[in-house]
Amino acid sequence: MKETLRCSSSARDPASLVVGAIAAQLIGGLVAQMSPLMIGGFMDGLSLSERDAGFVASLELLILAATAIAIAPFLPRISYRRISLAAVALTLGAQAASIFSLSLGSLALLRGLAGIGEGALYAVSLSIVASRSSNPDKVYGYFQIAWALGSVALFSVGGQVTEAFAHRGILALIAGVTLALAPFLFFIPDARANSGDRTVKSPALVAPPLLGVVTLSAIVLYISVSAALYAFSTPLGERAGLDTIAVGYALTLTTLIGLAGAAAATVLNLRWGRALPISCFCAAFMIVAIALCLWRHPTAYIVALTASGIIYYFSIPYLFGLAAALDRNGRWAAAAGSAYLLGFAIGPLAAGAVIAAGGYASLAAVCIAVTAVAWVLAMVVIRRLSEPAHAALQADAA
Repeated sequence: MKETLRCSSSARDPASLVVGAIAAQLIGGLVAQMSPLMIGGFMDGLSLSERDAGFVASLELLILAATAIAIAPFLPRISYRRISLAAVALTLGAQAASIFSLSLGSLALLRGLAGIGEGALYAVSLSIVASRSSNPDKVYGYFQIAWALGSVALFSVGGQVTEAFAHRGILALIAGVTLALAPFLFFIPDARANSGDRTVKSPALVAPPLLGVVTLSAIVLYISVSAALYAFSTPLGERAGLDTIAVGYALTLTTLIGLAGAAAATVLNLRWGRALPISCFCAAFMIVAIALCLWRHPTAYIVALTASGIIYYFSIPYLFGLAAALDRNGRWAAAAGSAYLLGFAIGPLAAGAVIAAGGYASLAAVCIAVTAVAWVLAMVVIRRLSEPAHAALQADAA
């Protein structure tokens, strides 16, 4: 399958752009990353039921995703720095107020407001890379390296402050990290996506809306099954003969070794295009799903779980990069953030229903089938993107 790349893999982006985008990405996605600890903190600190605590967490994630997709069409006409600073101000205010919340209603309202700011920042982080970076896939790889490194410390500290101070501890940690990262948002260019020249001009045409929908569908499907296995990693480990503490260590190990996946995506970048890497990680994920769901052995579980971390951190840059290739203004890349978050929210709910209906064997079968569909959709997008770009290059050569 031919695939024409829109930029040279050797092109370099300004360090300020990369730093600012990473800061926006981390602030925007911090709540999604820490949601398991937040739910536990809500239950302990406010005596909420599992349903109510889950409702608050889901509400914030849904508002985050809705904001990201709603703001995406307007980002090319707005100053990235101004929208980022306004969003982080809203987020910080809501975070600080949430620490002192005493009821479910006020907590839900404040977490919803925080979700608006987080969604805007998450969209900015993806859109600015797609619109102003000469090599989006590589920068998205940097995102995953930052997440893998940061998650180790965050999970360690987050568990301790949640144990000691319940919801106030984890919310204070999130607010503190947000405040620490906020100054780096000043590195984001104070310019619109459609202003200025790109470092590397792309021969690709703006993709039709249907192709964007297909891309977002592929991302939702793939992230859904990834989140499904991640959400049930503890019961899967217990089925394999491990206790909860051992599973926690295995998850920490998975995050650390997952760095290899992020590093590989950054180094390989688009050297072999997108079709081959996407095909490889989809096939590998299917094998991991079979091992986790069907093989009840501690060593097999740890190996498969670790492999899932490597695959996950390797796959995300290519999926976001595929969305970034759809247009030069970063609108589809921003919407890809919503697709990611939607898949993250859908996966555990769907997995629970599948397990209740047919057990873990059914979960493995569903993961394989859904991943296959996601792969087909991604290949359709890659082929369609390569056709106009290839034709344009042939016309230029003639």
